[in-house]
Amino acid sequence: MEHHRKRPHLLRTDMADRSAARATQRAHRSGDVVLIRQGVYMPRGEWEALEETGRHLARARAVAPELEEGTGFSHVTAALALGWPLIGPAPERVHVIDDRRTTTVHRAGLVRHAGPLPAVDPVRLDGVPVTAPVPTAVALIVSAPVHVAAVAVDAAVRARVIEPSRLAEELPLGPARGSARAQLVLSALDERHESPGESFTAIRLVEIGAPATIPQHEFVLPDGRRDRVDFWLPSRGVVVEFDGKQKYRDPTMIGTSDPAEVLWREKVREDRIRSRPEVRAVIRVTWWHLVEPDRLRALFRAHGVRL
Repeated sequence: MEHHRKRPHLLRTDMADRSAARATQRAHRSGDVVLIRQGVYMPRGEWEALEETGRHLARARAVAPELEEGTGFSHVTAALALGWPLIGPAPERVHVIDDRRTTTVHRAGLVRHAGPLPAVDPVRLDGVPVTAPVPTAVALIVSAPVHVAAVAVDAAVRARVIEPSRLAEELPLGPARGSARAQLVLSALDERHESPGESFTAIRLVEIGAPATIPQHEFVLPDGRRDRVDFWLPSRGVVVEFDGKQKYRDPTMIGTSDPAEVLWREKVREDRIRSRPEVRAVIRVTWWHLVEPDRLRALFRAHGVRL
C-alpha cells in the first residue's frame, strides 16, 4: 500500500538559538505559523492545506524526536502511516506502544500504550518504527469503533497485505474482552470490496443484521453481458449499491464520458437489474445512510425490507 511519506516543514524552537526561537514565536503571534506541539510549528498555509490524515502524521513527526528506543507508532497512527483510510476525524493525540510502560498513559498530544513492541513494518516515520499490518489491525479492532476498524483493515485486505485467516489467529476469542467486536469486523472483511465506501457499507450491513451478502455479484444477460452489483443478498432478493460521488465524477471511473451520459447508463443498467425475476429491490446507499446504522435500517424499511 502507499505510505504517507511527504515530509511537512516543521519549525522547532531550539533554545540554544534564542534568536531563531524568538523569530518563530513572533511568527506564531502574528499567525504565520501554527503550533502543533510544544516547541514545534508549521507554516499556516501548509498546515491548512493538509487533510485530517496529513495533520495527524505531521503531529507524529513532531513527536518523533521525543520517543525512546523500544517505542513505535501504533494503533490509528500506524494505520495512517501505512496508508489505510480513516472514517471520521483523525485523533489529535499520536499513539505509540512503549515497552517500558506497564499501563497506558495519556499526555498532551500523546498516548503511550503499554506492551512490547510487536512486529514492525519496513516503513519508518522519521526513524521511528511503525507496527506491522497485522498487529496494527489487531490494535485497531480492539480499540477503535467497529466501523472505523473495519474500513481501515479492509483496505489492507483489499491490498492483500493482510490475510483474514491470519488476522483471526491474533484476535481475542470469546469470552475474552473484544472478541464480539473482533468477530463483527472479521465477518465484514472481503478483498472484493472495491472502495472504502463499499467497506463501510459491508460493516454496516453486518451491524444491522443483514443476511449473507455476495460482493461484486454478476447478473448474466441473455447476450452474455454482465451487470455487476456491489452487494447481492440472495435470501432477500435485494441488491445494494454504494452510491458515491466518484462513480459519476472520477475520471478514472468515467473516462471521457459526459457525467450526464454516465448517469443515464447507470439508470438503464439499474432498470435491467430491477427487471430480473429474482430481484425484489435495488437499494442505493450513500455516506449519509452509513453515518448512523438506524438510517440504513430505515432505508431498508422504506424499500419494504425488514431485517
